[in-house]
Amino acid sequence: MPDLYALLVGIDRYRSPDIPPLHGCANDVRAAAAQLTIDAAPGCRVHTRLLLDDDATRAAVIAAIRAHLGRAGRDDTALLWFAGHGSAAPVPDWAWFREPTGRLQTLVCADSRTPGVPDLWDKELSVLLDVVAERARHVAVVLDSCHADGATRELLGQEPAARARSVPPAPDRGPDSLIEELLRRAGQPAPEHVALAACRSDEAARERTIGGTVHGVFSWALLDALRRLGPDATYRELLAATQTAVELRSGQVPQLRPAASPLADHEFLDGTVRRAGTGIRMRHTREGWAIDAGAVHGLPEDGGVRVGVHGTTREATVTRVRALTSLVEPCDGWQPRDGEQFPVVLTDVPLPRATVAVAGLDPAGLAASPHVRVVDGDTTVPDLRIRTGGPGRVTITDHHGAVLTETDTGRLVPAVEHLARWWLLSRLANPASSLGRPVRIELLRPAPGQELAPRTGGEPLSTVAGVYRLPYRWSNAGWQPPEFFLRLHNTTDRKLYCVLLDLTPRFKAHALLFPGDFIGPGERGVALDGQRVRAFLPDRTAPRPGVRVRDRLKLFVAEEQFSQQPFLMPELGEPVGSRGGFGRRGLLERLGGQAIGRDLGAAREKGAAYEWTTETVNLEIVVPRLGEDLA
Repeated sequence: MPDLYALLVGIDRYRSPDIPPLHGCANDVRAAAAQLTIDAAPGCRVHTRLLLDDDATRAAVIAAIRAHLGRAGRDDTALLWFAGHGSAAPVPDWAWFREPTGRLQTLVCADSRTPGVPDLWDKELSVLLDVVAERARHVAVVLDSCHADGATRELLGQEPAARARSVPPAPDRGPDSLIEELLRRAGQPAPEHVALAACRSDEAARERTIGGTVHGVFSWALLDALRRLGPDATYRELLAATQTAVELRSGQVPQLRPAASPLADHEFLDGTVRRAGTGIRMRHTREGWAIDAGAVHGLPEDGGVRVGVHGTTREATVTRVRALTSLVEPCDGWQPRDGEQFPVVLTDVPLPRATVAVAGLDPAGLAASPHVRVVDGDTTVPDLRIRTGGPGRVTITDHHGAVLTETDTGRLVPAVEHLARWWLLSRLANPASSLGRPVRIELLRPAPGQELAPRTGGEPLSTVAGVYRLPYRWSNAGWQPPEFFLRLHNTTDRKLYCVLLDLTPRFKAHALLFPGDFIGPGERGVALDGQRVRAFLPDRTAPRPGVRVRDRLKLFVAEEQFSQQPFLMPELGEPVGSRGGFGRRGLLERLGGQAIGRDLGAAREKGAAYEWTTETVNLEIVVPRLGEDLA
């Protein structure tokens, strides 16, 4: 059985006073180390080396790549995971032939930019890994850092709490500072390795507080994707899932290199890791009742989590989340016997209020809302920002500054509450489901004259940076909306109940595409009874060249049937109908009611616990400019 050699480098504190500290890098690599250990395939030995903060000097990183990753043999896999500052440097005249773009990317080690210690060039890192790849079966790299300069510092100033993992460009250096392999191997053919990077070279890799702990947004999303997608996930599939999750929290676009290589469709780490697939179990320990799931499995550390015994109404509240396990307290009078073990699933997840920063207005009305929490926009990155937009008008933007809507001051509170509910619904997820990624959303290109979706096969649409780009097309009748088929493929050996929500650009949530049904083992469900789906621009948005709007499809999957009704929302500005009369309210109906209506003060309804999960895909509807090819 192959071995896995992992070198995990996390640097929050730097020796140079000119390099600002970070706060989530050590958390990232510790979480990665824990997950690699518990998810190792049977018989695979995991050899982990952590370099944190002051131990991660340039010399130590280079030595560990050579000595630790260099131990990987012809059946083994080597992984380098770096979380820390990145930067860029102009290519010196003597090395112009090494980089036609004129700029090099760099990793900033703990002692970089102290006297006599340069950054680690990407070319140096690449050649070090080439040496490893000559002996190892498979080499992979994860880089949660960035290489932007001026634009990054501007973003950092706008969003101080979303710290960017980047510093100003590195100073010039001479050839005598390069590692010997780079000079010795110049011009030689090199074996390939695969890399997952946090962002494009002109973007900022962000770190934020997620679930009570600071993490790199990319590392957090990648670890979450690894937990959900299961053992067969390829690098390309992981990239798509990670891009979807990152888009909800940051403006960066994760990258895969080399994207065109067969390596992109290779199983992650050559199959040396797997999902346990056994779900969560609750048992009694010396410290009390505990479950074998913790922060590394995605459980948030800020409370609000409950687990229930599968198929029953018995529940326990999570009282303390640790790295690999969590302590729980049986509730509602349940007194389990110490010698028993119970399969459990998540029955309650935190539904945090949206954070809002207000400028130039009295926030008192918003502060009283159960859906939002007013924060200081200078010290915290809020979900929403509100500013005055003229006499009696306000503008609401997202955390990137993109305008979401403008409204009268008298309608501010209901507008913000609507947006908060919509965003909460879009983020609702089960962080520790044993289902993995059981049902795949498939978008297919219709063949000419084809009016019904095929049961199998078909030409899948491709994504750009994890987004399905759907262009309008010009005809003699004017601009025509894009059309596609949409299938839901159950990849498991059991039937599963599915509801597909469309979260529209007008902040509406509807289930018209697939209102809810069981999909049999290995079978496919289809949207609109197999007819073509037409992706229209919103009402009152004319199809003009350059117009772009985002749409989001969110799939809910469960072992038991549930109602779509609690998840439905009207367009922003339309009245919300009665939330009553949903009939039986099981686990997902209750979570939907809490997300959309908050159900404050309502009695907590009991229902049998069952497994559930979600999947999200992003769409961009585009009207092309003249000469722009989006096919």
